[in-house]
Amino acid sequence: MAKELIFVADDLGMSSEINDAIFHAHLSGHLTAASLMMAQPGTDDAVALARAHPSLQIGWHLHLNDSIPATTARWPWGSCPARAGFSIGLSSRARELMRREVARQWELFNATGLECRFINSHHHLHAHPFVYRALLDVVGSRFTGWIRLGKPRAFRSGTPALLWSALGSIYLERRRRLSAWRSTDTLWGLDRIFHMQAGEIEAVLTTLPDGFHEFLFHPRTRSCPDTLCLIQLKAELARS
Repeated sequence: MAKELIFVADDLGMSSEINDAIFHAHLSGHLTAASLMMAQPGTDDAVALARAHPSLQIGWHLHLNDSIPATTARWPWGSCPARAGFSIGLSSRARELMRREVARQWELFNATGLECRFINSHHHLHAHPFVYRALLDVVGSRFTGWIRLGKPRAFRSGTPALLWSALGSIYLERRRRLSAWRSTDTLWGLDRIFHMQAGEIEAVLTTLPDGFHEFLFHPRTRSCPDTLCLIQLKAELARS
């Protein structure tokens, strides 16, 4: 297998300001893909921008907390991803709401006419066993894209790196091995949320083995660290 890299921004559609930052990072930086949230304040604007700039790959960013639901007024478990996960695991009513949301958000994405190149979720909840089963039921085997299940990697050694490695080994390994869809092999950036650094990424790129490697970003404004990192990365890779 050859080495394949993808640089993904999450939360497209959350707001118009985030949309602007993401497309600026694509047009002026090294961003190659973005994951789209449905039924959010900036969703319509994001869809229009995606249609105008087809060079940016678009995926579906399922959201089940810390967002505006598509089928109800608010999340009964609030914004906490851990509380959402436990509620879905323990409550049949929570699982029913989750299944309605998965189905409705997928329906809304398809209605945009955009090609869904990949699937991931807000706070990684698509890896939850019940959520993953709902995705299988709703999306089905006709989906030919990939899903974010890459083993989390840290840019530096130490306690955070050990925690991310444990997460990858314990929580994601079985899901990745049994996935119905293609999945990423590694995921970089969970230890640098909102603070990605071009130098660290460049150093990692020289050591990566063959496989499918994802780098995760969260542009918020044109001048935020993740946006500037992508712009700097493009310039430095062009020189190398």
